[in-house]
Amino acid sequence: MKVCVMGLWHLGCVVSACLSEIKEITVTGLDFDNTNIANLNNGIPPIFEPGLVELIQKNIGGSLKYTDDTETAVSNADYLWIAYDTPVDENDNADVSAVVDKVVKTFPYINTNMGIIVSSQLPVGTTRHLKNTYFENFSAFKPVFAYSPENLRLGRAIDVFTNPDRVVIGTDYVDKDVFEKLFLCITDKLEWMCIESAEMTKHAINAFLATSAVFANEIATLCEYVGADAKEVERGLKTEQRIGSKAYVAPGGAIAGGTLNRDIVFLNKLGDELKIKTDLLMGVKKSNDKHKSWHKNKLKEELGDLKNKKIGILGLTYKAGTNTLRRSLAVELCRELSKEGAYVFAYDPSLNVAELDEEYNSFINISDSIESVFDNSDGVVICTEWPEFKNCLKITRLNLMNNRLIIDSNGFFDDENELFRGQIKHIILGKGDSRDETVK
Repeated sequence: MKVCVMGLWHLGCVVSACLSEIKEITVTGLDFDNTNIANLNNGIPPIFEPGLVELIQKNIGGSLKYTDDTETAVSNADYLWIAYDTPVDENDNADVSAVVDKVVKTFPYINTNMGIIVSSQLPVGTTRHLKNTYFENFSAFKPVFAYSPENLRLGRAIDVFTNPDRVVIGTDYVDKDVFEKLFLCITDKLEWMCIESAEMTKHAINAFLATSAVFANEIATLCEYVGADAKEVERGLKTEQRIGSKAYVAPGGAIAGGTLNRDIVFLNKLGDELKIKTDLLMGVKKSNDKHKSWHKNKLKEELGDLKNKKIGILGLTYKAGTNTLRRSLAVELCRELSKEGAYVFAYDPSLNVAELDEEYNSFINISDSIESVFDNSDGVVICTEWPEFKNCLKITRLNLMNNRLIIDSNGFFDDENELFRGQIKHIILGKGDSRDETVK
């Protein structure tokens, strides 16, 4: 089977690399960014994902190749897999046309009754729209369409793709056999449904996870003021059989990255179009946006005016295990602290300082060591929980600080705090007794 994977950032790179490992499949990755194509053909993906470089380098030139030639990539394929990461703006509004317009450009080159799989995060109805657009303009061939929502997580995407809980596939019933042949090469745990149900399933999953996370953060905020510990409450929730151990009820930072929030926005817009109120979902976004200020608010509560204060930031990337800064809450925090007049010094083990865009230098001093983050700081915030930061609280580093204040929303340093109890002010989201640990 020949598969063309279109759109080569995180999703497309993972899909193309993983499919190329399957002996029955050869893969052509298609993208219109010439630089990205050149790098991929040299085994260099545009984003870090554990194991991705090795997988691409293993199969490039064999079962895997990358190109910007649409005609060659599409006309020779049995399947066209749409894998663009749908871009979102700072308000989580998705640029749907950025994906749809590129897909439509492939239609003139379809010369078989191929299977077209859409995995990009798009609003319900988009796959049907693409299908109708094709048949309104072309008639020589009869491609069949399906929607299979991506379910990858940065940092463990390859394992999730190759060992999925299940794969949801939405297609017209008569077209099921076309796609079953391909997906059975990945897993036999397939959930079949109509196209619109598969699209809505993706919206519903992300909306449910977002609602759970926002719920946990609201509970945690209340815990801080009544002497409760949100981590203990989390344990109480997860041991309730009706909730379960994998529930998204851990207190922590606001939802970032645009992935979950993108679907919240999709559903709210759908409600507006249908004149159906989505009060719960509207509240999720409002609460999450408010929670983004938690770190800054805690700093201001402890330090007052942040002007001329030095704030250290540990971790800048969107999450540990990746090198992307796109929609990173840590970067957003740095920008907000700079607006308050603070001097922001940050360190991240995955970033090459020399390769960062000049934009970041306008509001962040990128450090080359953990020590420089602590040196003369009035407070340190743990943002991205890299394993390298575990056990980084040392008395030599604490002695460098002007003020031994640690802001730690997820309790990443909770174990270390036991070593320095009474020597630091350690503020954890949802921990009501955190204010009592300081010895002046």
